[in-house]
Amino acid sequence: MTRVLRGAWSRRGALGTLVAMTAVVVGGTVVVLGFARAAGTSALLTAPLLLLGAVAVPSIGRELATARREEIGLARLRGVHGGRLWRFLLAEPLLAVVLGTLAGAGVGWLAGRLVTTAWLGEAAPMLCGSTLGVALGIAAGALALVMVGSALALREPLALQVAPARRPRAATTAALFLGVLVIVGAGVAAYRARAATTAEPDAVVLLGPALVGLALGQVAVWLLRVLARVATGPTAARGLAPMLVARRLARTDDLATPVRLVVAAAVVGALALTGAVAVGRWADDQARLDAGAPLAFRVDGGAAQALALTHRLDPEGRWLMAAATVPSEGRPGERRAFVDAARYDAVVGDFLDGTPAAGVGPAVAALATETPPLVTEAGARVIELHVELQTLSDLAAPGRLVLHLTYVAGGDYTTTVSLPVRVAAGDGVVRARTEAADCEAACSVTSLAVERGPGDADLRVLLRRAELGGLDLARQAWVPGPDAEPVDDLDGGRLLVNRPDGMEIAPEPDAITTVVPEASTRPLAALVAAGTDPRGVVRTPGGDERPLARVATAGTLPLVGSVGTLADLPSALAGSGPTVSTGQVAVLAAAGTPDALVAELTTAVGTRPRTPADAHRDVWAASGADQARAQALMAVAAALVALLALAAEVARQLRGYRHDVAALRVLGIGLGTARRAGRAELALVAGLVVVAVVAGGWLAARLLLAGLPLLSPPIASTPLDTSPAVVWLLVPAALAAAAVLLVGGRARAVRASETRPAILRNEEG
Repeated sequence: MTRVLRGAWSRRGALGTLVAMTAVVVGGTVVVLGFARAAGTSALLTAPLLLLGAVAVPSIGRELATARREEIGLARLRGVHGGRLWRFLLAEPLLAVVLGTLAGAGVGWLAGRLVTTAWLGEAAPMLCGSTLGVALGIAAGALALVMVGSALALREPLALQVAPARRPRAATTAALFLGVLVIVGAGVAAYRARAATTAEPDAVVLLGPALVGLALGQVAVWLLRVLARVATGPTAARGLAPMLVARRLARTDDLATPVRLVVAAAVVGALALTGAVAVGRWADDQARLDAGAPLAFRVDGGAAQALALTHRLDPEGRWLMAAATVPSEGRPGERRAFVDAARYDAVVGDFLDGTPAAGVGPAVAALATETPPLVTEAGARVIELHVELQTLSDLAAPGRLVLHLTYVAGGDYTTTVSLPVRVAAGDGVVRARTEAADCEAACSVTSLAVERGPGDADLRVLLRRAELGGLDLARQAWVPGPDAEPVDDLDGGRLLVNRPDGMEIAPEPDAITTVVPEASTRPLAALVAAGTDPRGVVRTPGGDERPLARVATAGTLPLVGSVGTLADLPSALAGSGPTVSTGQVAVLAAAGTPDALVAELTTAVGTRPRTPADAHRDVWAASGADQARAQALMAVAAALVALLALAAEVARQLRGYRHDVAALRVLGIGLGTARRAGRAELALVAGLVVVAVVAGGWLAARLLLAGLPLLSPPIASTPLDTSPAVVWLLVPAALAAAAVLLVGGRARAVRASETRPAILRNEEG
């Protein structure tokens, strides 16, 4: 053990990188898995991180084996082969992997609790049996990948292992094959993302961002080498520094792995950033569409009660608007919403600007009608029905009529109040009254029936007054009910005549004559969302069918979304029954509503207002948008993997670069020329990274983003816009280029004392 610890200390740089790499992969996996389990998202979101880790770890194993080349060669000279040689080689990596796994599990547990507390509101458990199993699997995989990287060093000829000089490595056939395989895998992932027919996450599609990034990075490295080889000759005539840059880029394989990883991690980050921005915008738009207005107060009663309440508290219509929605989750074609269209502009204002429903304001306002709904005033403790009735025909003897008024009571149920009226033999006016139950919160009248016993066949009466809670029913327009039959008498009379001084009606003898509001038989004007097939009808808040009068078609409607209809609430309430059980009634309030009015409304409805922030949280939770956050966590871990791989490669290159500069100084080439060449080399690599990341991010967003499980949108929601924006591609590209310049600059920033020609004599000696 002492020998192992001493050897580990002498190779602490490479082993420290392995510890850090294992810790990052394990910790990132623990965080993403724990967050995914708490948020109900897919555990497969860790796939790109595991792939990048699988690409990075073999190079560390190869570096560890290379650092022990001489030890391996001496061991082989002493006859150590097979399992003994592998045990000798893997003791130190095993220790590093174990330490990295323990550190990663601990850091992942702490980071995961902090993340879930910040984003989900409560600390979720990070470590469970499945997560620990994945962590152990990562540790075993890391050790196996180290063995893969070490196998290349073990297979080297013995003469090379004991030689002091290190030769540049040429790309092997296996490396070329793997590069081509990555490109093919990226194409397969893109195809599966475009051809996906289910919402279930696809492991190949989830690997797609990393595959696309690795493929673009590999193509960029190949292209850079080809261009450098072509440019080696022409650059010789332009100066020594350009030729040195071309020669170094053309012959070295050192930058291949870190550049691929940096590009892949940046592409994953670009995709995660693009997805997060798209989901954030979608959630904001959807929340405002669902809310409908800056403040929304849920109402437990029916739509008629909400309408009466808004007219009582805000008679001028400046701040409050009643609304009702029927989601109809199982029947999207029956989705519908109703608003007090006359108040829409005043209440909604610019709240929906920037959303897909921004331009529907004038069309909604056009739905308003001048016909008042048959809804009583709210606020009175006792509501009475007052009736004045005049006989228009000669009767042989006095008789009796019974008026049956059917209405939707404040408790949102249908009830009937009956009022017997004595019919005089002359033309005198008869008055009667009775109390209507449960109309304190307003009532909506649906029909009026006149029951007449046997008697004169030509009885005709004039209902001069029928007042209920401030609503004079006799002055409204009525039509015979659907089951009524016309009266054909000698005078050509009609069953019902709407007169300026009241309603003239000829009730049928020994029967009940029913009349309904004339507005309930008209076509209902409505806006139709583009994805709706209403089939010529629209249902009222009570579920009654009305003929549809399509005013306009819009892609997205407030309170409805991309499927459904939007109509005027007062028009829809005419003759409508109680609001269906699935209906949701609310009072919407404008921005800047006076605090006193908000307080009065809160007291009246008994609920606090729902703000856009509340709607945003509800939309976010219902749509599973936390998947975008899980991808962001994975992208951060992937970026750390790429930075570690880049830093390890830079540290490994430092000694070789110093050797090259010292050799140049022997030939009389100054340190300044070498520094200029090094800076130019880094600038070219950084520019290459920017181009590859922007191209890879754009391709990944166009080909993969629509197939990734960013969210599970509810029915009739607005579509998610996944088109890539250049700014969100440039941000990770700039960060990746900065990492290459800053971290890679360490291997090019050498001092004169470190590159004296004497170091060549020391190495030869």
